[in-house]
Amino acid sequence: MDVLRGKNKKSKPTFDILATNPYLCSMKTLFRLRYDSRWGEELFLTGNTNELGLWNPNKAVAMQYEGPGIWSAETDVTPMTEYKYFIRENDQIRWEDGPNRILHEGKDRVWDCFGLTERQTMKGVAVPLFSLRTKDDFGIGEFADLPKLGDWCLNNGLKIIQILPINDTTAHYDWRDSYPYNAISAFALNPIYLNLEQLNAFSPIDSRGNDMGEKAFKRTRTLLNKTDFVDYPKVLKAKWKYFNIAFEQQWETLKDSYEFQQFCNDNADWLLEYAQYCAERDGNGTEIHLFLQYHCDKQLREAVKALHDKGLLLKGDIPIGVNPEGVDVKSHPDLFNLDVQVGAPPDDFAAEGQNWGFPSYNWTAMAKDNYAWWRRRLQVMARYFDAYRIDHILGFFRIWEIPKTAKSGLLGHFSPALPLSVEEIEKQGFLFVKSKHVKKGVDTLFIPDPNEKGKYIPRIELQKTRAYQALSDNQRQAINQIYEDFYFHRHNEFWKQKALEKLPTLVNATKMVACGEDLGMIPACVPEVMQELGIMSLEVQRMPKVFGHPFVQTEDLPENCVYTTGTHDMPTLRGWLTEDRVRTRQFLDSLDLDDRKVTAKTIKKVMDKHLDSPSKWNIYPLQDLLDRDEKNWSPNPMDDQINVPANAKNQWKWRMKFSLEDL
Repeated sequence: MDVLRGKNKKSKPTFDILATNPYLCSMKTLFRLRYDSRWGEELFLTGNTNELGLWNPNKAVAMQYEGPGIWSAETDVTPMTEYKYFIRENDQIRWEDGPNRILHEGKDRVWDCFGLTERQTMKGVAVPLFSLRTKDDFGIGEFADLPKLGDWCLNNGLKIIQILPINDTTAHYDWRDSYPYNAISAFALNPIYLNLEQLNAFSPIDSRGNDMGEKAFKRTRTLLNKTDFVDYPKVLKAKWKYFNIAFEQQWETLKDSYEFQQFCNDNADWLLEYAQYCAERDGNGTEIHLFLQYHCDKQLREAVKALHDKGLLLKGDIPIGVNPEGVDVKSHPDLFNLDVQVGAPPDDFAAEGQNWGFPSYNWTAMAKDNYAWWRRRLQVMARYFDAYRIDHILGFFRIWEIPKTAKSGLLGHFSPALPLSVEEIEKQGFLFVKSKHVKKGVDTLFIPDPNEKGKYIPRIELQKTRAYQALSDNQRQAINQIYEDFYFHRHNEFWKQKALEKLPTLVNATKMVACGEDLGMIPACVPEVMQELGIMSLEVQRMPKVFGHPFVQTEDLPENCVYTTGTHDMPTLRGWLTEDRVRTRQFLDSLDLDDRKVTAKTIKKVMDKHLDSPSKWNIYPLQDLLDRDEKNWSPNPMDDQINVPANAKNQWKWRMKFSLEDL
């Protein structure tokens, strides 16, 4: 029985030491466990401390079922605590395999999977909601399509559905509204995803005498559903006709219902501001916008319940920014820095960096109420999501701020930062001459710090400027050292503290599993902070984080990560493999694959290699999953890329080539 409990008969129990050592302080820790239980199974947590029952199953901590496959328990634990999970079904107890787990240091959250000897990697699919195609949709994916996608997931052994942001982006009623990260509200859902049949939006004749009956509805639906890509203006125009019909028919009955009144009361802190903003935008009343948000919430909740009934998880996406003209900025301007815009520094995907056009956050103002706006944002999204992707988590450490007048990201700088004084610059051997080294435009070596007069920031990728080429060898060497220290060493502890001021509060605001998009120029402190807070990292097969490695070494990946073949702003796996033959050969050789031609079998082999990693979650883009069968191939694989970061006018419009019913 000792072996089943995980204790070594020859070793001395450690709970005596822990119980009597005054230097080991306990702390409240939330244990979360992934396990697909059967009906009648209960999960428990026990270990070598009094709080965990001292290995006695009758005194163990009972775990609570949160949702499909997720169990949790919160209790006080001490560093170096040994613990284990077990299942009780009727009078039978089944302990997990493997040695005892050890909590080596104090953590407020722990994320585990049941069973240690048999790794339980969860597989999932990533697809924008707007990309889903069904036989009954209206030219765009809808909330009601998620259960249909769930059926396909079950047939393919997938447990997680990951989607892009679904907040309302309606600002112009044209193609610009396709950008899912440019939300006019961080709380409101996008009405474009409403299913009109569930809305019961039919009427033989509208108020102007136009035929809007079922036959007209089906004609419009058929035309929109034939489109190869999402036509946002046409979809919006058509759906709004039926929104107005449904509102005219149902408002008088709905407005006094308990369910509607409860929804408005529960969301009054953001809903009324949003409705007023939309009313001013559209020149109508606030009521129709309250009506639509109620139905958005209702339809999405019903879809999520259907997914949970199937044992599936829904993972959302929380954008780092908001629309600078949106309701959040207009209602709470003190929470944002409106004199700058944010983006990302140059990388392999955007040579001049990215300019997202979002304002940065005034973290000082947000800290005054313990980041209430962010906490509330996450709490609202927790109604629908079991897990969430923190878009550009690096922004909580520091953000790339760009002058309001700049178009590219080359003249940006990290904020907050520790700028250099002239004395510091010259102390490192560089003879600083302001007239030569600080110029307007991109041909400059230093940028004046906007907050501290007389201090400067090395321009990103200054080695590519004419000013750098004009330097002597000694001066180049000196400024290279300054650059290396500034971008990769100087701020490590500083940015760590900035992240720890915000992220613990936000991560603890909900029970959602937090996953961070930690790609790009990653400060050394980022993995440390994410590990400390239990935030899953994002690992992309073609974007290694280890210097000197051309591709990710799957065996070296952390366990607490999401591993993927690609993201929405990259070519598909097939597209990437056909871009560069030399690189493709190197990549396939690294996986011990001798394929001489990229085929559907090659795609499948590469994806199967993912399962060799220790990652907890493997999530594949839908395009990569479909490309395992050549009948699903597009003539040009680049047509299957969701968006192109370097293209500011890129439209987010990709649709599945086949309906979910036909897959």
